[in-house]
Amino acid sequence: MKDPEEPRISQYEQLGIDSSKGSVRKTFKVVNDNEFPGAWVNMITDPSSPDRVVTQHSDGPGSKLVQNLMHYFEAKDATVLGYLIDDALSMNGSDIGSAGFVFQPWVVTNTININKFAFPEGFKEILMEEIAQRLLELKELYAENGFDNLNFNRNDLKFLGGETADLPDQVRSLVFDMTISAWADKKNVIKGNVQPGDKIWGFVSDGRAKWEKINNSGLMSNGLTKARRDLMHPLYNKRYPWAHRDGEFFKGKYRIEDFVESLGMTAGQALISPTRQWPILIRKLMLILQEHKCLDMLHGISVNTGGGATKIKNLGVGGIEYVKHMPIPSSIFQLIQEESQEEWEKMYKTFNCGFGIDIVGKKDPFFEKILKIVEEECEVILFNLGECQEFAGEGNKVTLDTHFGEFVY
Repeated sequence: MKDPEEPRISQYEQLGIDSSKGSVRKTFKVVNDNEFPGAWVNMITDPSSPDRVVTQHSDGPGSKLVQNLMHYFEAKDATVLGYLIDDALSMNGSDIGSAGFVFQPWVVTNTININKFAFPEGFKEILMEEIAQRLLELKELYAENGFDNLNFNRNDLKFLGGETADLPDQVRSLVFDMTISAWADKKNVIKGNVQPGDKIWGFVSDGRAKWEKINNSGLMSNGLTKARRDLMHPLYNKRYPWAHRDGEFFKGKYRIEDFVESLGMTAGQALISPTRQWPILIRKLMLILQEHKCLDMLHGISVNTGGGATKIKNLGVGGIEYVKHMPIPSSIFQLIQEESQEEWEKMYKTFNCGFGIDIVGKKDPFFEKILKIVEEECEVILFNLGECQEFAGEGNKVTLDTHFGEFVY
């Protein structure tokens, strides 16, 4: 019989993944150089200019790329390989954008570590071609949405190459990561100065933003190890041995091409929906706030990736309870829960459960009016989620009021 005092861990943690990265934060906190401890990313004063800050951020699509690879081989559609750039760019750009890095150039590099023996001859060349083509398309998309400093003769996403390494002894299939270096004026830094009495709004992760060509499931780029394990059919265990650890990993009932009515798309399409390019929305929000000289009303932005709906806990320096009243999760998360029977308390910590970013700001009707303008311009639905309260304990606290109960983290 299980000890009732034994901590319950999520199915995601049982798969060997620490979504909250608590040990990572604790270990590297003592060596990180960071002049704005409440902000979403680490940054320091630019050594060449006391009025600017610099940051560097590294991330990628994680294990989501495994699903993209499977989809490519099943559907024979090479364009899905380019989605790796969408996920990597958003995972990095959204984080630095949430601290205000949306007005000056980004310097981008990437790393591809591949086991070429896992794939057919010539696959690596196809992969690199699709990534390069999609990067060009995203550079154009960002330029169309202002990331060219209002000068359409150039683009402020500067790509400086990177590393492509054949590592058959270290890598089972493929690892793709990106690094972005960026600058921002100190006056534009979103410091994470959250106060009791602030309000919380959330922009949904699913649907179709104005710049997106197809509907998005909203899954983004976290929890994919669990999602594909729970949804994908066991036939893929033998078909793609490089796509999973040893044993019978895939336990679901769906093939990649199976249309799921509740999702309005196939199971495969839902799992590889590219992470939304949140920097486009964040830049629009900051521009309108600057125009009205009220950027100081914006106190923080949370990108709800690792840690899901509880990720907001990492915003600010402490002493805040983030109380969010969560609507029913969007369809992809309901499907994963139904198939896995995971506890909803753990689902909210693993997945964003419907909200890609949370906005924290001053409780002011004018600030909410501006958020509504952004909602309309970007065609991304906005919800009034909750409020910030004082918390006397160590760090921050998150309370989620959901259809399945109240969960405290």
